[in-house]
Amino acid sequence: MKFKTPYLVTLLAVLLLPGSSIAGNGSTVQPQMAPTVEHPGYTRMADNFFVFYDPSTAMTVPYKNTGMTRLEVEKQILLRSNGSLPELGWQAGLYPHWKNVMWLPSSPETFHPYYRLQNYNNEKYGAALEELPVVSTGPPMLQFALMKLEYLLGLPGRTDVFLFTNGEDSRVKEVEEPEPLAQARMLAANYDVCFTIISSATSDAAIKLLNDIASVNNCSQVIDFDTVADNPEYLFGRLYMKADGSFGKVLFDFDKYNIKKEYRGVLDQVGHFLMGHPQKHTVLSGFTDNRGSEAYNIRLSERRAKSVRKYLHDKFKINPNRILLHWYGYANPIASNDTEGGRHLNRRVTITISRKK
Repeated sequence: MKFKTPYLVTLLAVLLLPGSSIAGNGSTVQPQMAPTVEHPGYTRMADNFFVFYDPSTAMTVPYKNTGMTRLEVEKQILLRSNGSLPELGWQAGLYPHWKNVMWLPSSPETFHPYYRLQNYNNEKYGAALEELPVVSTGPPMLQFALMKLEYLLGLPGRTDVFLFTNGEDSRVKEVEEPEPLAQARMLAANYDVCFTIISSATSDAAIKLLNDIASVNNCSQVIDFDTVADNPEYLFGRLYMKADGSFGKVLFDFDKYNIKKEYRGVLDQVGHFLMGHPQKHTVLSGFTDNRGSEAYNIRLSERRAKSVRKYLHDKFKINPNRILLHWYGYANPIASNDTEGGRHLNRRVTITISRKK
């Protein structure tokens, strides 16, 4: 039976009414707010997350001297990242960029997931990761991953999207498909979404494209593939905060990101510690008080984290792959924003030391 275009558009509109999304098997689900899970020592920093696994030919090249392909390492990164992830009530999904079938938004085959959109369960998610293919399924198709997202987003709360890619999309000229950057801009404008792009790009054009996609809003970023290969537990680190293991913190004046002299001693301790313990790395998490817009404060918290990284790198020559960043704007205040004293405590970069796993 053939459908005319207006009918198909109407049908999709019904399927995708606010509050509905395609579940990965061609059916629709009613998104629910991820339940609040009390877990001592952890604070959830996002409500949902998707991982888009890239099983393309671009990932089947040898990776350094590991004896593994980049695709095999990609799978290991996810397995090890999941191994350190607590269960905090996220809704989560795990998808390939594409399957070797024609793209149709409501196609069960196109949306076939490795892990159907549902509440996150560490053991079940790990089992899904074990089933990820390490043999290529076709050429890079970045545009398909971003097109799928249009039908998966709309969940309550913030959604973090972890996207493995080399920045290539293999679009066919005769087929009308959105350009990846334009699609990413549309998604950022219409949904509460943050992109974490794990880049294996090699060409200048691909590197620029991925940086441009990460610039569509203030919470997105590009991470080099080598960085997460060296520090797998860092990948999902932005999804939650650990209350323990903090080495210290640096506080900032209002609307500033320069490091004050009084905190150089703390940072010198961190630098000397990292120099003496090459098997460890530090995670710097930036925050602000609640004055100003969310977008401005997310960027300010990023600048604060980067200023601490610059200090450690410039003075102690610590490899940047051992100084990892997250930034959250005015989320997760540790004191009341109703007083100047409380706001001062919230304008911070927390420093956590982690061991390589």
